[in-house]
Amino acid sequence: MPPIFKTASSYLSRLWNRQLLVFFFFLLLSTAFWVFTAGKEVKEKDFDVTIELAGVPKNVVITTDPPKKVTITLRDEVFTLLRYQLKKQRNFRAVINWNEIDTSTGHVKLQTANLLKPLIATLHSTTQIIGQKPENVEFYFNYGLSKTVDVVLQGIIQADSTCYVIAQDIKPRKVTVYGSKEAFDTVTGAYLQPVNLRDLKENKTIDVHFQRVKGLKFVPDVVTLTVYADGMMEKTVQVPVRGVNFPAGKTLCTFPPKVSVTYLVGTSLDKNIGPDAFTIVLNYEDLINSSGNRSSLSLKSLPTGVKNARITPSEVEFIIEEDRNYNESEE
Repeated sequence: MPPIFKTASSYLSRLWNRQLLVFFFFLLLSTAFWVFTAGKEVKEKDFDVTIELAGVPKNVVITTDPPKKVTITLRDEVFTLLRYQLKKQRNFRAVINWNEIDTSTGHVKLQTANLLKPLIATLHSTTQIIGQKPENVEFYFNYGLSKTVDVVLQGIIQADSTCYVIAQDIKPRKVTVYGSKEAFDTVTGAYLQPVNLRDLKENKTIDVHFQRVKGLKFVPDVVTLTVYADGMMEKTVQVPVRGVNFPAGKTLCTFPPKVSVTYLVGTSLDKNIGPDAFTIVLNYEDLINSSGNRSSLSLKSLPTGVKNARITPSEVEFIIEEDRNYNESEE
């Protein structure tokens, strides 16, 4: 390359580097100005304040805990709020000291604003607290007063159409409830949160918590619910039609003498259910008062675990016969 072109190329390279440096300088300057301006802008931001309960005597049972945190809304420059955000894990907490509160009753209620005064004292002088939620912090306690109550299950438990619910088991079935004497007068049982179990096809085990009641504490605070489900199978058995309340010397004769009973039953119960588990009867008084010689049938007993039982045929012809042997003995 001729010297004149080398000189031109070197000159252009230096000029480009100089322009690039100037560009980055002004870019950095404008960015710094924007950050400074944005940092001075006044904003609002929510912060969580952890609530701690300290110095609780060993003989005290907290039946309803205070909230784990409260939320405060601070207003200040963005830089200051950012500084709080970076330090909030260390600074943003409030302590309820047992020896500094009124414990003459089993209910303590403190204004959040008063509880946060030690925290407010650590904030920058320009920072404003413009709100806190909740407005009050409260909890309940007693000195070990308790009683045992039954666990009460609530909700819906249904099996799939091809299954059925064999049993339900709750462990434990009784729990200890702590609270004030006044609260005990209204406690008849430990009510669980409603469960919603539908279309069960197999056994199901879940943990269920109790419905919260102010001033009461359940120990344990959760129970285990097990629902046992079994598959259904269709079976058919032949069941005789029997007469009841017939006077001496009279007998019932039906056509057919036996009918089919088709039903659904759990696979685990099938071996324990046979024809003798079903009863189909016709009452003498009903028959003599009927206008014809046909009578509809119904099941008078249904074994546990059997569903959707139906009779085929649903009605039979009948004849009320005289017992000849009985008449001869009477003579």
